Amino acid sequence: MNKPPRVIYKGKPKKNSWCRWSVFRVKRRNNSVNIRFTGGTGEGKSWSALSFGEICAKMLGKTFTEENIYFSIKDVIDDVAANEPPPGTIFFIDEQQVEASSRSHQSKRAEAYAIFFSTVRSNRYIIITTLPFSDMELKRLRRFYHVEIECHGANLNTNTVRSTPRFLEYSRTRKDKEYRKRLIITFKDEETGITKSRKLSYWDIPRPSQEIINIFERLKADFKRKLYKRISKELSKEDGEDEEPQVKVEQQVIDTLSDYQKAIYELMSKGIKKTKDLDRELKVLNFYSDYGKVSRNKKSMRKKGVIFI
Repeated sequence: MNKPPRVIYKGKPKKNSWCRWSVFRVKRRNNSVNIRFTGGTGEGKSWSALSFGEICAKMLGKTFTEENIYFSIKDVIDDVAANEPPPGTIFFIDEQQVEASSRSHQSKRAEAYAIFFSTVRSNRYIIITTLPFSDMELKRLRRFYHVEIECHGANLNTNTVRSTPRFLEYSRTRKDKEYRKRLIITFKDEETGITKSRKLSYWDIPRPSQEIINIFERLKADFKRKLYKRISKELSKEDGEDEEPQVKVEQQVIDTLSDYQKAIYELMSKGIKKTKDLDRELKVLNFYSDYGKVSRNKKSMRKKGVIFI
């Protein structure tokens, strides 16, 4: 077995040691960090995950924005394939179990996660996911996570969420045996000069910024509308009703689109869905275009409120 994770301070211990450990792993150990937040509805897992992303981004000299927030592993894979984000990029995937409506879908999704986790380790990403219970993940996927942070509810007086973070390690000899280890904090006592160590059993995670909360709530509402539209479409097919348009958007949203994005909207309204076909037609319309540009702009359109069905 490996040694428990450890953060060493020269003087007095600082706050948010789990974020410091994660950033050190990315910067000095040249490795990615896969973290899952668990907890029931209202226990604060999404806000805690947002806060974790913000704190890590600040430690890395970056800003945590809407570009770091996803609701589908497919969107993450598309983004990485098209843009090759640099080391230290943070991906927050919220409520990943929402779309796992069937066993076959869950299996495909787990395979996508497993391939992604196993192939981007050297990319040095911080990948944060949320789900109500850790056992909702398939066994083959659970082994790819390094840390689980279980949330136990918010304290409104201190604006924090009480959590129990644990480093995850799996036995190579005993099937399904999981070890959960606390983070060790090592520091030098300022009065005595003696080096001390203690285990971090709990972590009171601070509230994320109101700005990122507002962004997250807007993106989540857009995602839900998209999800409900797709479910409605599937039910309409079963009921023998006509199919809905390929893209749906309100006029005030159209006004926020760039000329390039408006062209994508018009083409998709005509039934052109595949990225390569959109790229070809956009070039015919005298737009500078490529596969990656189409993918990036479709993502931007989703965040502005365009619903692709």
